[in-house]
Amino acid sequence: MEVQLIPVEKIVEDPDQPRKGYDEESLQGLAESIRRYGLINPITVRPLPDGETYQIITGERRWRAAQLAGLTQIPCIIKQVDYDAVLTEQLIENLQREDLAPIDKARALKALKQSRRLTNRELAQMLGLSERTISIWLGLLELPEEIGEQVIAVSGRPPAGSITESHARSLLELDDPELQTRVAEKIREEELTSEETAALVRTLREEPERADEILEQPAEQVLAAAEVRGPALEVRRFRRYLEGLDVSALHPSHLQPLEEELELLLEVIAEQLQNIRAEVE
Repeated sequence: MEVQLIPVEKIVEDPDQPRKGYDEESLQGLAESIRRYGLINPITVRPLPDGETYQIITGERRWRAAQLAGLTQIPCIIKQVDYDAVLTEQLIENLQREDLAPIDKARALKALKQSRRLTNRELAQMLGLSERTISIWLGLLELPEEIGEQVIAVSGRPPAGSITESHARSLLELDDPELQTRVAEKIREEELTSEETAALVRTLREEPERADEILEQPAEQVLAAAEVRGPALEVRRFRRYLEGLDVSALHPSHLQPLEEELELLLEVIAEQLQNIRAEVE
């Protein structure tokens, strides 16, 4: 494959490039390496219709760093490829980079899926990924934009208060964008782990009528109370219903039947308490 030297001013970035941001410190580090050793790996470009300029397929980061390093021309591999092939090649290269923002991966996957009219399964097979991974990344686009932009990819322990892809999976279980936003704020402010976030979201899904009350409390307090599961949770819900019942607002015809049912309930409670204590002993 022939490598040609092309002036940097005749090379332009691709506006549809999946990668939308570059870490300045990392870019400066690469530029310093290029000053010392040169640009070792050529970038890949395609000729544009004007016959004068070339559009980057892969290697935009190297192109930017080369300019910072003061290079006037850089080695390039020229390919004659169509738009879909460019997008696929860019995406595959960028998916191999851990520092590509998850939201950028999601946007690129969506563009490729739409341009080729692929199902999630077909897209997964093309890229050598699991269908679940594709669904998770595409799901980021269903979150409010300000949340999706903040999701980070991490290989180790994430910085406290950050929103990772694991956090995002939990947020996607909430249907209400306002709830998603409020939980995201709680993740940042209270530095919730992905496990704590999953538990908080589970509580919100189990008791949607208490969403405001739950989110106004510290997550630690909510999660401590959320340890209640199974039949105890149903009993708790009913207790809270009774606590919130305004007897004075009831129609007089409702009072006697309610009294009778509560008296029967007391008998059932006493009997079940006796059964539970016998089992515990």
